Amino acid sequence: MGEKVNSKRILVSIITPVLNGADYLEESLLSVLNQSYENIEHVFIDGGSTDGTLEIIKKYKKKYPGRIRFISEPDNSTGEAWNKGMKISKGDILGWLGSDDIYMPDAIASVVDFFHKNKEAKFVFGDAVIINTDGKVVDKYYTREYDISALINGINFIPTTSAFYKREVVERVGSMDTSNIGKWVGDLDYWIRVGKVYEVYRIKKVLSKFRVHERSIGGSKKSIDAYARGGFLINRRYGGSIFSVIGIRYILVCKLKMSWALPVIIPVYKFLKRKFLISK
Repeated sequence: MGEKVNSKRILVSIITPVLNGADYLEESLLSVLNQSYENIEHVFIDGGSTDGTLEIIKKYKKKYPGRIRFISEPDNSTGEAWNKGMKISKGDILGWLGSDDIYMPDAIASVVDFFHKNKEAKFVFGDAVIINTDGKVVDKYYTREYDISALINGINFIPTTSAFYKREVVERVGSMDTSNIGKWVGDLDYWIRVGKVYEVYRIKKVLSKFRVHERSIGGSKKSIDAYARGGFLINRRYGGSIFSVIGIRYILVCKLKMSWALPVIIPVYKFLKRKFLISK
């Protein structure tokens, strides 16, 4: 890892919004507790779970009283939960991990080391892989070097589970959008807002495993429709092209009801876009 970082000086806060996430919560929680870097607080924002989620959190809070914190009260979205977590967290570096997602064992050490060696950096993201309900890797999350135009017009290439930022970013950029748009694509909106203020860095290393299942984004037709619609509204909010990847996805999914065609059409369109510069 290079030069050793003083772990007693840098606290990392991982925020996990959760609502009835008992199925995968323990595995996610343990991926934080078992990090090679130890100075981490794991902040859970529970929306009023009734499936045993709170019992799991309380069990580990009792075992690790200085590393687990939580509040439990109703909220309207994961974005609202993240905003709450941001306000009560104490870390110098912040990250978001879904209750069904997993960190790689040295993810936090890699991030702390990066910030230590790059004093000017305020925001960094890494790569991620996609796993199924059994934890099997089924795909790689599409990432690339930061390009704000590509975010507005293309596909969200920053995995939320592999994004980390200094507290200064939140203090300057503000809270996550909790409107109907932000409910589904609040992270995409936030990455664009961050890029308007700060240089965004990338670590070419897998930092997390993003789980897809029926109740996750991309795991059901309802969520795919909502994500396509939200992405298009973000595209329009920031003056993107209606003929962009996001625009084509919106037309296919929400207007023509052809979500089944996306796995074929979008890759072809992206290839043509790169080759003939249809849009930036």
